[in-house]
Amino acid sequence: MKTEPLYPEPPAALVRPSVLHVVGYVGPGVIIASVTIGSGELVYASRSGAIFGYGLLWCFFYAGLFKAIQVYTAARFITLTGEHPIETWKQLPGPWCWFPLLIAVPAVALMPIAFSAIPEILGGFIHRLVGMEMSGPGIGPWGYLEFWINFWSSLLLLLCMAMALGSTYKVLERVSIVVLGGIVVCVGAAVVIVGPDLIQLLNGMLLPRRPVYPDWLLEAPQYAKEFQDRNPWLEVSIYLGAVGGGAYDYIGYIGMLREKKWGLAGRRVATREEIATAVADNTDSAQITLTRAKQWRRAPLFDTVASFAFVILVTLLFAILAKLVLNREMAVPANNDLLNEQETFLTALHPELRWVYRLGVFLAFIGTLYGAFEVYRHTFVESARAVVPKLITPQRLPAIRMGVVTYCLLGGLTMMWLPERVAGTIISRMTFGSIISGAASCGLWCFAMLWADRVRLPAPLRMSLPMQVLTIIAGLGMTILGVIVTVVYFRPS
Repeated sequence: MKTEPLYPEPPAALVRPSVLHVVGYVGPGVIIASVTIGSGELVYASRSGAIFGYGLLWCFFYAGLFKAIQVYTAARFITLTGEHPIETWKQLPGPWCWFPLLIAVPAVALMPIAFSAIPEILGGFIHRLVGMEMSGPGIGPWGYLEFWINFWSSLLLLLCMAMALGSTYKVLERVSIVVLGGIVVCVGAAVVIVGPDLIQLLNGMLLPRRPVYPDWLLEAPQYAKEFQDRNPWLEVSIYLGAVGGGAYDYIGYIGMLREKKWGLAGRRVATREEIATAVADNTDSAQITLTRAKQWRRAPLFDTVASFAFVILVTLLFAILAKLVLNREMAVPANNDLLNEQETFLTALHPELRWVYRLGVFLAFIGTLYGAFEVYRHTFVESARAVVPKLITPQRLPAIRMGVVTYCLLGGLTMMWLPERVAGTIISRMTFGSIISGAASCGLWCFAMLWADRVRLPAPLRMSLPMQVLTIIAGLGMTILGVIVTVVYFRPS
């Protein structure tokens, strides 16, 4: 009796791939890239270059590289097995479901932080853009500027929620690609025109070093309050989280692959025994199954490589230009003014390019929040499916979607309107989030993927030795950095 191959026939683009096919298979990775470009590149990469010059380029380069490895190992896993790795992690030795809970609970709990801090970054930009007064009498329990930033931020968050529920993102997405692409081209051109020192640039990108604040930063009255009592390693923590997102993003991203129907993702879950049997002998069916599996692995590889290459490139460009422009002028995106200084990146080329920058900022942050609603919905669904599988049924998915959007909205508004002395500043909230579900979680994820790969896949489909070594290096790098910043954060000052 003839046995059908386990995997569906891949499209021709995966059978005989070319460079153009890489672009064709960029999928959910683009959403991850768009979710981080607002706060990641525009704010934190620029902040790093303004403060440390080339000194912390290594942080962005290695974080992007390590996270690409982290994401690819999980994406190839769901492609080959049809099972989200968070489901497999339930079988890790130890108490029931300990690792999925370790990853998922902080991810869900921290969602309101993102939905308060990100709108507030743009809220401060809007307030300055419309020309309103920067100081005035307090309003209730809020300072004057704090109240108006919260007001603008609330309007923005409500707009993005309406878009997320109405699925009206297509036009915005197309316009964003054009405008943000224009910003990236302008920033790249500015970097070339200004001319970085390539030796110093490569040295800062490849050789990790301990972060140290420059003297002028601690002496400047406008920055002293924010930085004098802030350990430089906490800046590293927030930069690590800025590149490509965190574990809370990747749980959702891997779940989104079900919609792409790559390999077995979104089709069915195959047990280890099924997969092992399907590739076990020299029959035509077994050979076809093995060949198709290896071809399907290219889809998540193309998506990951293209998306993270873009993220790393754009992040480095903003950090480099901030070193060349802002660091020289001793100007830092800080306090609640995190977007205005970067306007000089484009006005250095032509004054009228400020309008391109301003439009790009709005599109980037609206895209970030819209994308976050989509990604976090998947994050919640995949987390709940692993811990309480009976909760997730096709009939309940619309209600769950509404529930997650409502949770993010109300949680964000609550954090936003709590007085700053209670909720903390934008930077302090984002730092806390990067500590709890940041580098250390990503590092542990890599080690969990090595275990899942061995217990769920037969030898012919497991990671190659070089891939295993890269995953170990990525896991060690992010875990060590995560432990360092966590110790610094919780250590009594």
